[in-house]
Amino acid sequence: MNNIFIETFGQIEDPRIDRTKKHLLIDIIALTLFAIMAGVQTFDEIELFGTLHEKWLKKYLKLPNGIPSHDTINRVLSLLEPLELQKSFIEWIRHIKGYVKENVIAIDGKTMKGSHQNSKGQKALHILSAYSCANGFSLGQMKVDGKTNEITVIPQLLEQLAIEGAIITIDAMGCQREIAAVIVEKKADYILAVKGNQKDLYTPIVDLFDMDNNKQCYTKLPSQIFNHEVNGDHGRIENRRVEAFPAHLIEWSLDLNKWANIKSVIKVAYKCDERIENRYFISTLSYTEVEKIARGIRSHWQIENNLHWVLDVAFREDESRIRNDITAQNFAWFRKMALGLVAKDTSKMSNRRKMIRNMVEPHHIIEGIMS
Repeated sequence: MNNIFIETFGQIEDPRIDRTKKHLLIDIIALTLFAIMAGVQTFDEIELFGTLHEKWLKKYLKLPNGIPSHDTINRVLSLLEPLELQKSFIEWIRHIKGYVKENVIAIDGKTMKGSHQNSKGQKALHILSAYSCANGFSLGQMKVDGKTNEITVIPQLLEQLAIEGAIITIDAMGCQREIAAVIVEKKADYILAVKGNQKDLYTPIVDLFDMDNNKQCYTKLPSQIFNHEVNGDHGRIENRRVEAFPAHLIEWSLDLNKWANIKSVIKVAYKCDERIENRYFISTLSYTEVEKIARGIRSHWQIENNLHWVLDVAFREDESRIRNDITAQNFAWFRKMALGLVAKDTSKMSNRRKMIRNMVEPHHIIEGIMS
């Protein structure tokens, strides 16, 4: 591999003792990434990919003792520190892909349904991810312990990210005063969904918009409105009406000092066919920036549509039966990095077809990384 790859991943501490190091750590990391970019889903398949393409792999890897076994790859991934692996990948990708400035960073969780083990009372692994909507790559992930929930893990994930100047979007689970404070402290903005879990906040916001829609109310309230259309499933068009008010209009009911730098409250009315749905948000962005707010809310769905959904469809992540927590976290991260690199490949074909092509003609893997 090139010097940047060696320099970046060479910083990872090899957790194996010397007598067990028949294979280089960098070789194992690269082989795993290449294989997953070719669509493999298990450790046996990684070994098979290596065996089938050993001659080609030796152009880029040293492989002093040939292709490592599936057991060796599994064991190494069970020992690697997940956070250290993530940081190295992000540093490497920023070097080779030239990240653009972050605009919206979406945070959301996903359960790996196949990782449960009922016989041992082990629940399926739930992983919280941060996704760069501008660059199309995951920025970090953290395991959500079965004894806690996303609320306690989101601040930890935010602390490990460089988010200055970005807009952080989180669903209603993350609408917490402590999370808002962390985002503002790190010099970022937020757009947080508001639901019944924050009744003291949700009720006055709903009342404000109801009052604005009440024709018997003669008080003219200052608001900004942005209308746009979104292409939905099966050719349907979804109309969205985004309306924003300055946050001080709910001061009569809520101590705004509890919410760091809150400037606006937002209502998004979704209309598709005859169905209408209203959702509510708070933000550090001014209500006069309603179009920017609308774009941020819309961008949040990229983490679901471009990351979580594709991981299930293209990589069949929900079918993975990896039970070891560390191994599952690391394998999930390799999938995210492989997906980001495959998606950046400019070939005009689906991600799944790109991976099939990579399996048959692996030289496209390097072309996809460097393109």
